[in-house]
Amino acid sequence: MTALLTRLIPTLALTLALASGAALAGQGPEWWPAMAADAARDGYRLTDEARVQALLGQAPAPAILDVRPDYEFERGHLPGAVNLEFHLGDRLELKPEKAQRLREILGPDPARPVVIYCRSFRCLRSGIAAAWAARLGYGNVLRLPNGYYGWLEFTGQPLPDAAPGLRVGDDFPSCRLVVLDGDEDRAYLGLPEGAKAFSPGEMSVDYLLVELYQELCLGCLEAVPEYNLLVREIAADAYLRDRLRLIGLGVGSQYREVRRFRREHQVGFPLFADTKRDLFHCLGEPTLPVTYLLKRQPGGRMRIKAIFSGPVGDHEALLRSLKAAMLAPAP
Repeated sequence: MTALLTRLIPTLALTLALASGAALAGQGPEWWPAMAADAARDGYRLTDEARVQALLGQAPAPAILDVRPDYEFERGHLPGAVNLEFHLGDRLELKPEKAQRLREILGPDPARPVVIYCRSFRCLRSGIAAAWAARLGYGNVLRLPNGYYGWLEFTGQPLPDAAPGLRVGDDFPSCRLVVLDGDEDRAYLGLPEGAKAFSPGEMSVDYLLVELYQELCLGCLEAVPEYNLLVREIAADAYLRDRLRLIGLGVGSQYREVRRFRREHQVGFPLFADTKRDLFHCLGEPTLPVTYLLKRQPGGRMRIKAIFSGPVGDHEALLRSLKAAMLAPAP
C-alpha cells in the first residue's frame, strides 16, 4: 500500500496542478484562453511558473525541454533543461531523427511530466514541440507559455543582457543576398537583369529598410500587414518612391521556407534568407523583430541611419519616423 501511494502522489499532485491551471485560465492574461484552446486541441496543457517550480522539487524530476535556438539557450535556461530547437517547418512534419532525439530527451516513461518552453508568450515554438510530444504518446505534457523570460521574472532574476550590437552610425555588415523571386525582386530593387545575388550597396536607391524576422516570432507575423501598407505608401510618396526600398531577412530560414512564408502570408516585398544566422550574429543577435534603415555611402558601404526595435505598430507612424531619420544630419 505504501509503495502504491508513493507512485500515486506525484501523479495526483500533477492532476491537481492541471485542474488549478484550468481555473487560472479565467484569471490570466487575455491571450491565455486562445492558447488553452490550442493546447486542448493538440493534447497538452498550459502551466505556470509556480507549478513548474513545484514539479522541479519532485522525484522523479520532470523532463524540461527548451526549444529556443542554441545561442539563446547558452545564455541561460531553466534548471535541468535540455535544448532541442523547433521551428515552423516542424509544424506539419517531424523528421525521424528529430523525433528520435525528442524521445531520448523526454525518456521512456509516457507518464513522466514534460515541461516545454520557449522565450516568451510571443514565441510559437513551444506549442509546436508540445503538440509533437503529445503525438509521440506522452500524456503529461505541459507548455509554459511565458517562457524563459517569465521564469526569470517569477524567480526574481534579471533578463539576460543582449549581445553587443551595432548602433546608429555603424556600417551594416557586408553580405551577399540570394534573389529568390526572380524578375519581380530585381525590378523592385533596381538590380541588373539576371542577377542571382547582390550586395545592398549595389542597389539603385540610396536607402534600404531591412527587417529581420523569424517565422515563430509572433510580433514578426503581426508586422506583415503593416509593412505591406508601408510599401504602398512609399510607392505613392513623391519623396520616398525613388529613394527607399524594403526587404525582409529570415533569420535561420532556409530558402524554401522564405518562399513559403512570403506566399502564405502574402508579403508584398522581397524576402531573403540568413540561413546560417551569419548576419544576425554580426548585428549582435538583436531581439526580433527589428528593422534597420540603411544609407548608401561612397564605395557601396551601407551605414545604419536608424534602428526600429520591437513590433512595427502603425505604418503611418513608421513612415513619419523614416522621413525624419532620412532628413536628419548624418550621425
